[in-house]
Amino acid sequence: MEEIEGVEQGIQYFLKEELSTDYKYRYESQVIGRDIVNTAIEVEKMSLIVNKDWDDKGYESIRPETITIQLLANNKLQGNPVTIGVSEKWTWEFTDLAIRDELGNDILYSIKEIDVAKHYQVDQIQENNKITLINKFVKEEPNPEEEEEDNNNINNDGDNEPTNNNDGNSNHSEEAHNDAKKETTENLPVVGQYSGFWSILVGAALLFGVVLLVKHKQERKK
Repeated sequence: MEEIEGVEQGIQYFLKEELSTDYKYRYESQVIGRDIVNTAIEVEKMSLIVNKDWDDKGYESIRPETITIQLLANNKLQGNPVTIGVSEKWTWEFTDLAIRDELGNDILYSIKEIDVAKHYQVDQIQENNKITLINKFVKEEPNPEEEEEDNNNINNDGDNEPTNNNDGNSNHSEEAHNDAKKETTENLPVVGQYSGFWSILVGAALLFGVVLLVKHKQERKK
């Protein structure tokens, strides 16, 4: 008798473990006489409402027409992704969701937005069986390193251009100055040039006068 009861209990445990994996129903087994009766107990269900809000005032024109969301149960994919948009009023309701798993543990549901549009970041707020996804527009901040590099390039270009112009002007000015100096130098008399000439001329005249005087004296003696 005890052996039969042990077999019945083993069968009951086996059936209970096998049948309890059904998320829709949980089974309770009872032994009535020689029969094992399994009674299906409907598992508690819930629904999850997802709303999409936009925080992008002034940038509505770049807002995507639709978004794709994925339901997760305890961080595991649950079902297929769902696409919602204006026609769904940016709202979706997941229904017939089990509250507990086959072991009786609570199931934590969450939502992930797939392929978030550029310039947007997603915040998620959950209250009971309602999840609100807020897509906030984020302005693209300039890269400080790129901005500094651009400024350096602009400054370098600005420094080079005046430098080149100055060099050109400096060269032209220097050449003009040298030409003017050369011309002025050529036009100016050399120091002592004319005074030496007159000294030679006077000296020659005096010498010529002396020669004439000596010659004249010689002729008078004769």
